[in-house]
Amino acid sequence: MLARTHPFRPSSNTFVAKPEIRYAGIVDVMFGENVTVVQPVNLYGCTIGDGSFVGPFVEIQKGVKIGKRCRIQSHSFICELVTIGDDCFISHGAMFINDVFVAGGPAEKPQLWRPTKLGNRVSVGTNATILPVTICDQVVIGAGAVVTKDIVEPGIYAGNPARLLRRL
Repeated sequence: MLARTHPFRPSSNTFVAKPEIRYAGIVDVMFGENVTVVQPVNLYGCTIGDGSFVGPFVEIQKGVKIGKRCRIQSHSFICELVTIGDDCFISHGAMFINDVFVAGGPAEKPQLWRPTKLGNRVSVGTNATILPVTICDQVVIGAGAVVTKDIVEPGIYAGNPARLLRRL
């Protein structure tokens, strides 16, 4: 074990490696009209519809389609194979998952990933997790909810797993 002379300063015996640094930023994105993006973000190979807003610290991966007049709040992650309808709200820290570990761990092949589709006028609460599902129009997903199954009826859903609380 290497001794340290100061808790925040490595000793002279410590090897400090250089990391591989990759940059994404905004690459190959199809923007509609009047889209607002607040940096820093990682947006690549996706489509963002007219009048939409993307907050800071958001990642939207290739192939994602965001509809018109959507709002994607800070710290959200939208992975490949996600389609979001028009007039949707994705709150802070919402996470979309496309790999459900069918092989017992992370999929080594993207062919094992599954798609997610949100209808129109869907609101996803802060820190909600959306697994590969289909969500119909006019749905509210509560903060911290985990959506594990398709939602086919408009309403308010919350919990882990998310359950219908009230019809809309």
